Amino acid sequence: FINPLAVLGEQITKFTMELGFKGLQNADEVGAAAVDYLRVAGHLVFGYFWARMAQVALREIAAGNTDPFYVAKLQTARFYFAKLFPETATLMRTARAGSKVLMDTDAALA
Repeated sequence: FINPLAVLGEQITKFTMELGFKGLQNADEVGAAAVDYLRVAGHLVFGYFWARMAQVALREIAAGNTDPFYVAKLQTARFYFAKLFPETATLMRTARAGSKVLMDTDAALA
C-alpha cells in the first residue's frame, strides 16, 4: 500500500508545480484543471487513510485477532488500491488537457 502512495506523492508534487506554472501564463488553466486536481489530491488522502487502516488490520491479524472486522478492512483497502486509486493517472491526464476546449465555446451555442 505504501509504494503507490509514495509514487503518487512524488507525482502530485510535480503536477502541482506544472499546473502552477501554466496558471502563471493563463489563469484559465488552473480553473480547467481544478476538479481533476482536487480528485487526485483526494485519492492521495484516502489512499493514506486506507494504508493506515490496512497497517492496523495486518498488525491485528498477525497478532492472532480473528475479528472479521480486520479482514474486511484489509479486503476493502485492497479493493480501493486495485480499483479506485488508479483513477489518478486518468485524472492527471485530463487536468493536463488544458483550458482551450473549455474556453473555445461559441457564445451563441451556450
